[in-house]
Amino acid sequence: MADISNHPALQRLALMWDEVVTKFLDGDPPWTNELRPWLDAYRGATPATKRVDAAMPEPFNGRLDRKPKAIMLALNPGNAFMGAQTWMGRQPMPDLQSRWGRFAQEINESGGSYTNWARRPFDWPALNGGSPHPFVTSRMGFVNNWVLGDTVEPDEVVWFDLYPWHSKSWSSIDVRHADVQDLIDTYLAQPIAALDSDWTFAFGKPWFEVLPAIGFDKVVEIGGTSSDRWDNQTPSRIVGVFVSRSSGCRITAMRHIGGAGPPKQSEVASLRKLLDSKLETLS
Repeated sequence: MADISNHPALQRLALMWDEVVTKFLDGDPPWTNELRPWLDAYRGATPATKRVDAAMPEPFNGRLDRKPKAIMLALNPGNAFMGAQTWMGRQPMPDLQSRWGRFAQEINESGGSYTNWARRPFDWPALNGGSPHPFVTSRMGFVNNWVLGDTVEPDEVVWFDLYPWHSKSWSSIDVRHADVQDLIDTYLAQPIAALDSDWTFAFGKPWFEVLPAIGFDKVVEIGGTSSDRWDNQTPSRIVGVFVSRSSGCRITAMRHIGGAGPPKQSEVASLRKLLDSKLETLS
């Protein structure tokens, strides 16, 4: 399989975040002046949604040296575990994301490179005392149901976050300003296009606002109140396909009321069939 890590967009991504994380582990904030517009675009103000500046940012996970079978886009890395937090309110968690935590030690063992460290999928049961991560398992289950006959392994997926900094709960992000749009395009949309995966999925309502702001056109939308329905559909689910005007990169975004998770197994097959038929009419 061809090594694509020398693509300019992927090199730019890796070099920037390697520098940010290295400086963070040395005591600097988890951002640079270049990233301040992106950082400040987040609107978390309550204790649950407030950004955790003492935690290591996690902009992506997965290999950047080869074409992945799927790319998954989330909103942000979620809760930071720094020694005082528990797993789902039960199991005490070790320090993972502080400057002195387990991830910092692993990065140092990876030559100080966040990109090298991020190549390996997380072993969540080993980190939390034996439980799989429902965020990961739900999305891996979804993509394996979606691709039909081509098993997708954890190390064949790349994960990106819209907002790379931690908070316990998500709030919102303001992407109206050009400098924010440019940063998300440079460090998210362009690397996704360079990876050239056949499938890129974005989960959560904010993507329906973010993608048009960074140069994507919505070419298909089904679900919600439209007449386009599929078997076992969650009533509020809306699925949109967005295509980049500059790269042609295609992202399938999904949202529903009450969460940012993927469709349940019973609706995936008919959803894909309907979506494929809609896309065929455009080709």
